[in-house]
Amino acid sequence: MNKKVDSKIKEVVYDDQEDREINEVAHYKSSAQQMLLLSVLVVLFGFTFFTAVTYIIDYYKNQNNKEVEVLEVNNLKNNLLITNHGGIDRTISEDDLKDTKKIIIEKVNTIEFSTNKGALQDGNITFDVKYNILENTFKHYPISKNNSDLMVRFSYSYDNQNWTYINNVISTTNSTINPLMNSYYDISGIVDNLKVVTNYNISSKPGEKTTMYWKSETIIQNKSNNLKNNIKANFKIEYKDND
Repeated sequence: MNKKVDSKIKEVVYDDQEDREINEVAHYKSSAQQMLLLSVLVVLFGFTFFTAVTYIIDYYKNQNNKEVEVLEVNNLKNNLLITNHGGIDRTISEDDLKDTKKIIIEKVNTIEFSTNKGALQDGNITFDVKYNILENTFKHYPISKNNSDLMVRFSYSYDNQNWTYINNVISTTNSTINPLMNSYYDISGIVDNLKVVTNYNISSKPGEKTTMYWKSETIIQNKSNNLKNNIKANFKIEYKDND
């Protein structure tokens, strides 16, 4: 006897709408996180790049404006090291005029002198300090004045903190310059060699070292009539061999 079996197969339908929605949400969150991370990286890169470029520009600008001269003299008795940072070359620009403050160009030179421990007597050296003006387009006035467009003053120190200002008459090649109030010297229009000090002597006991600092402060009045005016000078310590 044959039996007929009627089999009905139910088709199972899988609804993946919910999974798609979950995946879309997860994908959205992942994309948002990636965009946030990318934005942070872009900002960090931009800041780093800007800082690096600014540093490089400032570095090369300072290097171009900084002339360093080093003199080293050693013998059986004494050791001498002179470091001059006195190169000055400044032209007044439109950017300078945006600031109402005076422009002050400060240069500090150093002289280090020591006498060997075994020396039988103190060592001593003599040197000059000069401010050689090579170019100067600031207008010269016959009578010096305290508010001159271009002034300078000089000082020395043994600790690079406490300074003593030079207040004596300074000789040039052809004339002299008298100090004004606060030890300033009016140098507008002058192109000459200023002999700040001549035959200055320092000594050192055996086994000791003497360090001395000499500073020049070049002051420019920040006024529109000084636009494109230029000062080029060299402030330096010059050694004289006498020991």
